[in-house]
Amino acid sequence: MRKQTKLVAVLSTAALLALGASMSSFAATGWQEENGTWVYYDKSGDKETEKWEKSGDNWFYLNDDGEMATDLVVEYKDSFYYVDENGAMVTNKWVSVENEDYDGEDEPANYWYYFGSNGKAYTGSSEKASFKTINGKKYTFDEDGKMQYGWLDENGKRNTADDAWKTADYYCGDENDGSQAIGWKFLAVTDEDYDVDTVAPNFSSGNVFDDEDQTRWFYFKSNGKKVSNEDGESINGKKYSFDVYGRMNAEWVTKKDATPGTATTSEWRYFNSIEDGARVTKGWFKVVPDKLLDADDYDDDSDAWFYADGKGSIIASKIKEINGKRYAFDEKGRMKDGFRLIKLGDSSTEIAEIRGLDGKIDDDSTKTLVDTKDDFYANINAWLVKGYKLYNFGSGDDGAMKTGKQTLSIDGESFTFSLAKSGASRGAGKNEIDKDKVYMGGMLLKAEKDDKYAVVKIVTAADGKDYYSIMDSETFIRDYTKDAEAKDNESAAYVIDADKADGAKFKLINTAGSIQTTKSAAKDGEDNYFQVKSGNIERIYTKK
Repeated sequence: MRKQTKLVAVLSTAALLALGASMSSFAATGWQEENGTWVYYDKSGDKETEKWEKSGDNWFYLNDDGEMATDLVVEYKDSFYYVDENGAMVTNKWVSVENEDYDGEDEPANYWYYFGSNGKAYTGSSEKASFKTINGKKYTFDEDGKMQYGWLDENGKRNTADDAWKTADYYCGDENDGSQAIGWKFLAVTDEDYDVDTVAPNFSSGNVFDDEDQTRWFYFKSNGKKVSNEDGESINGKKYSFDVYGRMNAEWVTKKDATPGTATTSEWRYFNSIEDGARVTKGWFKVVPDKLLDADDYDDDSDAWFYADGKGSIIASKIKEINGKRYAFDEKGRMKDGFRLIKLGDSSTEIAEIRGLDGKIDDDSTKTLVDTKDDFYANINAWLVKGYKLYNFGSGDDGAMKTGKQTLSIDGESFTFSLAKSGASRGAGKNEIDKDKVYMGGMLLKAEKDDKYAVVKIVTAADGKDYYSIMDSETFIRDYTKDAEAKDNESAAYVIDADKADGAKFKLINTAGSIQTTKSAAKDGEDNYFQVKSGNIERIYTKK
């Protein structure tokens, strides 16, 4: 329904002639043409005023001067009618009437009315929104019959303020088509609070956007009412969320008010773009985090993989099995890849802390772990004692947990790691003697080729767990042995110093990492000979 398609009754020339003939047939009573207009005399010969009279199939109105009205909205007995340019009452028609007080501010240049089968204009109530169905669409009108449009309150009254959209219940198009909005509408709004940096976008106080003039999706139910303050509205089989003002939530949103750093990751939800806000109810998505969720990644425009469960909650600080594979998510919900140091919480899936192999959580610098092999040897036990374990989660976009034999390159050299294949420690680097091999934080310990053999020190800590370290022969002799009486063909001999060892045990491994169980004269690259009994080193010496 547009102004240019205005529908009014226009009488044909033949009809006008018939009307004139009919009116002329009355001499003393009825219709008379006077001074270029039509009047009506009753049986007493008095000119009728403010009254309807019929001629043929049409009704005509006599104004307070007794003249037939034309092209006018007529108020009669608390109802409104319209007579066209020929004076005939209009029925079942839309009529556009010029706004004589138009000044370009908040009011239309023309008002639309609809006149029903009895000629009366549809009108509304001042207390309740009342919608009339016309040609399959719904419209509402004020008490004077003027079609309402734009944002309307619960009583069906226009609100023309810039923030009307925030509190309005209905939206009814523009001044030329005020039909009630049903379903999705992509509407332009002005938001003076568009840049509230100290508050995260959330359900309870309204989404936060970075532009004042916005175009956002709204959804109106079958009764025309705007959906607002809803988390998880099902529409056509998809889940959507709407802030307190009715805007479809898009991208990152929290479930409650949140100043920077106060919202836990589980309280965040992620929805698609402004153009398509269907919630990621369950599945993977790769996006840049909100600035209040991760300021550094937001500033760097660095995206990451996230996973939402069936309720839309972002998985964080967990090892979660998805489609038969396990993935690690840090405290900000980002999927991690590569080798990671992880300290578990109260369960085998809860992550208390997760660090890279540089020992860092984001920019929290701590000891470097793997710049070199010696770094790993020197630092891994400190992390293990704190409850960390080493895991491998693939690379790049594939962060699935790895198990079994894995390879890690350190300073250009490849090292073999063994990660548990099952159980509560699935994926964790072994820290144990497995068969005849020693694993320290997952790394298979081996002697260098030139050394031929290396010594592994085993210490049982207060927690009852064994911890391993590797050393060359000279370090072992210097730090953990004492002189012993040399035997035949020995120039020097050493045995374990119990005080220095303090309960530690020492084993001998070769270049394949195998523990030597019994050796009477295992010679290393420094011409040291080891005597091994029942898998433990008993004596080291050199020959004359």
